[in-house]
Order: sequence, then structure tokens, then C-alpha cells
Amino acid sequence: MVAFRKLSPALAVAALLLGSVSAYAQGTPLSCQANTGVAPTVRAEGLTELLGDLVLTCTGGNANLPFLANFQIFLNTNVTSRLTSGVYDALLLVDEPGVARAGLNGAAGVPTPFCVSPAPGSNTQVGSDLVASIPGSTSAGAAGTFCNNTAASGGTADQSFQQGTYTVFRGARPAVTSNSSVVWAGVPVIPPGTTGSRTFRFTNIRGNASTIGVSASGLPTQIVAFISVSPQGSISIDNANVVVGYPQQGLRFDTRTCGNGDRSSSNSTFFQCSSQNQDRFNTPGSGSLPSNTGSASSVIGLRFREGFQTAFKVRGFAAQSNTLPNQVYNSESGFVRTDVATNSASLGSAGIADTGTRLMARFNNVPAGVALFASVTNIPQSSSTGATAVLVNADVNGASFTNLGALPGLPTVINGPVTLNCAEITGFTGVAAVQVPMNAASTGGTTTTGTSGQAVWEVTAADQSNLDSLVFAVGVAYQANAGNNTPGLGATTVTGTFAPMFTDANSGTPADAPQPVIPRFTAGSATAQNLFSIAACSTNLLFPFVTNQAGFDTGIAISNTSDDPFNGANGQNRNNGNCTINYYGSLPNNQPLTTAKETTTTPLQYGQTLAMVLSTGGTNGLRGNAGMQGYIIAQCDFRFAHGFAFITDGPIGQARVAEGYLAIVLDGVNTIRGNVNGESQGN
Repeated sequence: MVAFRKLSPALAVAALLLGSVSAYAQGTPLSCQANTGVAPTVRAEGLTELLGDLVLTCTGGNANLPFLANFQIFLNTNVTSRLTSGVYDALLLVDEPGVARAGLNGAAGVPTPFCVSPAPGSNTQVGSDLVASIPGSTSAGAAGTFCNNTAASGGTADQSFQQGTYTVFRGARPAVTSNSSVVWAGVPVIPPGTTGSRTFRFTNIRGNASTIGVSASGLPTQIVAFISVSPQGSISIDNANVVVGYPQQGLRFDTRTCGNGDRSSSNSTFFQCSSQNQDRFNTPGSGSLPSNTGSASSVIGLRFREGFQTAFKVRGFAAQSNTLPNQVYNSESGFVRTDVATNSASLGSAGIADTGTRLMARFNNVPAGVALFASVTNIPQSSSTGATAVLVNADVNGASFTNLGALPGLPTVINGPVTLNCAEITGFTGVAAVQVPMNAASTGGTTTTGTSGQAVWEVTAADQSNLDSLVFAVGVAYQANAGNNTPGLGATTVTGTFAPMFTDANSGTPADAPQPVIPRFTAGSATAQNLFSIAACSTNLLFPFVTNQAGFDTGIAISNTSDDPFNGANGQNRNNGNCTINYYGSLPNNQPLTTAKETTTTPLQYGQTLAMVLSTGGTNGLRGNAGMQGYIIAQCDFRFAHGFAFITDGPIGQARVAEGYLAIVLDGVNTIRGNVNGESQGN
């Protein structure tokens, strides 16, 4: 008898379990078909790409036997939906809340109400009329903790949507699993029975597309979602794994002329001794910034192009504050309902992105003493119709994280009063100084160290039917002071990417990132491109034959012509510098030279000429190289040097032979100095 009493509880539990199993077995099993429609193309650079909704359309089952189910979705990459205290903003919507459904038995159809479950773990707090029928449920079903669908909708029990429980559930991060799944635990399910259907829509699921990458073949790579339901056998799912995204390169970037022309034949090499837009450098807040102030263009175009038609997206939350399931929108925000507060819970900031798509130009190796200016908006004449973007304040990652609870509006625009002038876009206004970290001098914007800076624009309008192209302008300004090595020498590059941008180390779930901003990106395949160069001011002159042998001597003259009227207004290209004379040749009897080179001891001033005789020397501290025969290459630390040589066998009036020629300017051999061709010799 004692043994029997001990077994009684176990038998009772077994009987309960058998009863539950038999209850599931009664009637037609609940059967669901999984689909996403057509999966969207997503950006391969994206860490938080909004994936296609996964929808279960279910029929059958016993309407009188509701039960609790655990839905879990796995991705073949990390889940990167917004995560707060272990709860994602990825949602499970039951029976398409907000969408009208036909009633049962001829009843009028009304929209399924938004009834938000307070939180994962509270999903079992459903109406007492339902709790008693759910196998394994221990919830007391306290009044007021659930949304009474029938009363909230003004309908009756004849409505076809799931009633007596919630219709909106937030997903959670599984306690023991990888970062690649999200779970909705303890979701009440009322089978539709022989009439109608039950719909479960999983939305706002974001994934890391950058780890999937782009296929090298013609077939795209895929982000795949796998759905699992427990307890085993509670729901039968046909096609439990579906494609929810196809990663493709989302951005193409290149540099252009200020009018969006090809830069291959343009020159963007500036010289240390020639100021560029000096007025804007000293007074960056007003005035004009022309495109050409010499041989190089000081206004350069930056072109950002979509890799596919929907790569550029607006933030979108304001227009989506009352969106419905399966509604089409091209935005960084997903499914958003800011008006839902019918019970103790609401959707809050679920689905809301922090910003629209941002485009970042990162300038590297900006020389000391150089100021950069960026257009506040895209240039309409050079950009696609219907696509717009504005310059915004941003941190080093291109982000400006805000309090989502405040639901901020459009990005803050940086005002720029400077007018940008270019042949194709004359009078385009709105240019702001680029914030380049620097140590500023007391006047102007002179820097003492070269560094990096960036400009970030946010998309405010995009055309989802066309490949958008957004062109921005960047201007260069500096005040020349070659004597103090300002601006610094070197090549500046620019890299164009999506933003906010994080490294691969921060590409996991939001909890693993420094800031859980949405959207966020990696650099992808972006590479640095040449923007402009600052070159030393120098001229190289070749004197192809000089001699101080057999009774001949050679006179040489070098003029500093940087004060020519053709070389810049107001003398901005004037500069002084030394000349180094390099000797190549031999002494009589092929003896080696005793002097290979020498440099002037005093700089040659602009507008002046140094003169020397090979045998005895001359001005500016130059000594001669007696007995030499060969050639000379003179290297002068100023632009626009010109030379002349004169060979004679005696003094003027007594010479029997005399010949003169112009020195050859060698700088055309190296186009970085700005000349297309070197000068030819003349006599």
C-alpha cells in the first residue's frame, strides 16, 4: 500500500502528460508554411542589416486546445538587432496587428489590435480563460496583465485573430547559445482549427552581412534563417529554413572634378611656396572659395554611388510611426509603432534607427597648415535627381548617438556661409570647415602637425527605383610659408565609406560594440584614393655643355622668376631659395673633378639673377670649378627658375667663338612638379 501511495503522484503526472499528448493529437495537426516572399538585397558592408521578415502561415490544429510554444530563429551570421538588458527589439507579431481580418461565421472584420507582452518571461501571463487550457502553464493569469483583444478591438468572440492573449512579443537573447539566434519563449498559440489561419510574423531581425561577404561568381551569397519550435511536435513547419537577405556591395566611391568630371587629366598638386585660397584660410567663416588659383584645382569632387538601388536609406522612423506589418519602406528603421500603449507595455523605440545612411569621407595625412572645406549638402547639378544628403556633426566613427526615448528628428546641419565657385557650379553656397584635429596658431588656421579629419553626410532623401549618386565638394586652402616648411609636404588621400563605421572587432551583437548604434558598417573593400599633394617648390635646370678647357670659359646666369605676372596675383607665388650646382665631367687628361657640387651661401631673391663664371665663380657665394668640362644640373629651391649659358674663347670684342643657349627645365620629366613638358634648348 505504501509503495502504491508513492507511485500515485508519478502516475498522476504521467496521466497529465499523456492527456496533453492526446490533446495535441486530436483533430488536424497545426501545420505552418515558412516564407519571406522575396528576400531583400542587403549591403555587404553592413553590420546591422535589416533582413526580410520570416512569416509562418498556419492552419489546422484544435482550436479548443491552446498551448505555449518557444520559437527560435537562427542565422548563419550574428544577430545584431538592438539589445537592451537581454531583450531584442526583434518582434513576433501574431495575426498582423493593425490589419483588418475577416470575422468568423460571417462576423464583420476588424483590425487585429496591438497587444504588447510586457517582456519575455511574462508571455505566459495570459487571460484566465486561456491559462487553464494550456498544458504545463502555471501562470495565475492575473487580471489587467494581458490585453483583452475582444474588448480592445470592439469586436466579439467571432473575430478570427488570436484573442485572450498578446499579439506582439519581443525576442530575447538565449541564455546559453551563440550570438546567432533570438528566441521568443512561452508564446501562447491558439490553433485556428478548421476555419481561417494563424499568422506569425518575425520582424526587425538584423544581421551582420559583412561576415557573409560578396560572391565572386554570378550567384549571390545568402543570409539564411532557420526556425525551430519546441516542444517537439507542437507545430509542423514546412520549409523551416529560408533566405532572408542577399549581400551585395552597397557603395562605390571615387574622386571627381568639382563639376563631376573625370580627374585623370586634372592636376591636384600644389606647391609649398604658392598659397591656395589664402583668404579662406585666414578667414574661414565667409567669402568665396574658387576652384582654380593656379595650375591645380583647389576644389575637388567626392562621389558616392549606390551599389544597388536601395543602398541609400533615410532614417524613416517619423514616417513609420504607425506602420503596418508587411508595409514597404526604404529606410534604416524597421517596423515602428510609437502609438502603441494599450496596456502596461509598449513598443517604445523598437525598430527605430539612430540615423539614416551616412556617407563618410576620411582624409588621411592632411599636411600641417592645410585647411579643408566640405560642401554642406550634395551638389544638385552633379547628383541624382531626388537624392539629397546634409553634412552632420559626428564622432570619429561617423556616429552621433542620441537618446532614442527622445525620438530626435533630422540630423543637425553644419551651417557654412562660404560660397564655392567652380565652372560647372558657380555660386554654390554652403561650405563648412572640416574638423581636422590640429594645434591652431593664434591667427588663421595654421597647423603645426599634419593629421587626419573627416566629413560625414546623412542621406535625407533617396530614390529606391534608381542608382543614386551623391557628389560633394571639398576645397583646399593654405597660406604659403616655405621658409618655415608650411604647409607640410606629402600626399593626402581620402577614403569613402558608409558610416557609422566600426572595425571587425566590433561587428558582433550590439552588446559587444562600443556603441550599439544602428545602422553601423565596416569599411568593406574601400581603398584610399589620392586627393591632392603638397610638393616642394623647386626647379631643375640642365646646362648640357660647359667648359673651361682649351682657352674656353662658360658663363652661367640663373634668374628667380617667381615674381612673374603670370605666376599668381598679389605676388602670392613669390619665394626665395638657394641653388645647388651639381658638376658632371672631368679635368684635363680625364682627371676626376675636385668639386662635385656646391650651394649658394645666400638665397637668390625673387626678381634677381645670380651669375657665375666656371673658372672663377660669381655671386651668392658660388665658387668656380676651374679646368672642368662636362655638364651642370642646377637644383633651385624656388619655382620658375630659368637659366642661360654663354661659351666664349675670349673677352668681349676679342673672342673668336661665342655661343649661348637656354638651360633646359627638367621638371616636365616628373609631372608631380606641375609641368606637362620640359622646356627645350635654344640658342
